[in-house]
Amino acid sequence: MPEFPKILTAIPQRRYQFGDYNVTVLGDIESGDQRNYHFVAAFVKEGERQPQLYIVSERLPPGQRDQGSHALRVINAVMDETMDTANRWGNVGEFADQALEMGGQMLGLEQDTAYPLM
Repeated sequence: MPEFPKILTAIPQRRYQFGDYNVTVLGDIESGDQRNYHFVAAFVKEGERQPQLYIVSERLPPGQRDQGSHALRVINAVMDETMDTANRWGNVGEFADQALEMGGQMLGLEQDTAYPLM
């Protein structure tokens, strides 16, 4: 079973209403696991407390930066998979756009629009 991010502290960078989901993009993250998160997009279904889906940008150690400085990972109840590695996942705008696109596909929200709340 995949392990969800253990976030101790973080600062919300952006918030969206996306169909039945509230999406928060977090930055300045201090985690309680061994990961070095740059950004985390958490998809929480209305009426629930825990996210169903996380899309994360993770800083890679210097020895693993052949393809880029950040890994884009998808984490839910059944998977934990790196989808891409690139420098652009260190940019909040590019990360948020990609997280919304991927999250929309995974959660069946292709017909919905993500509305910024902040």
